[in-house]
Amino acid sequence: MSSTTGKVFLQIELEPGQQWIYANWIGYPTPDNVAKGAFAYLDWMQAKGCTAVLNDNRQLVGRWDQSLDWLEKQWIPYALKTGLKHWAHLDNLATFSASSADQLRERVKGRFEIQLFDDQAAAEEWLRKHQK
Repeated sequence: MSSTTGKVFLQIELEPGQQWIYANWIGYPTPDNVAKGAFAYLDWMQAKGCTAVLNDNRQLVGRWDQSLDWLEKQWIPYALKTGLKHWAHLDNLATFSASSADQLRERVKGRFEIQLFDDQAAAEEWLRKHQK
């Protein structure tokens, strides 16, 4: 997905043999890009018959705290409607982005499972365990 300036901010993939959507965020997370991308990967997830997302923020620059209220009021209900059950968040855990993810986890309040990871293999293993 590209921003209005033409810069790619999100790549969405379904890895062969996997049962989750891989969402790779790139660059600075504007509120508009967060909203557009977050809905898009949930739509993809639902269309592919998946119930999980590997959300990769390792190439993201900055926080996305400005989107937390929107995520709580709009995205979480939509995520539940599309069938999201497991959301693995991959990040450099000492970054501002990881802090935003931790705040999102508090707002989800157990409506679906969220785990934060700094290792992709560990995130994928967690998803595999929950997809059986």
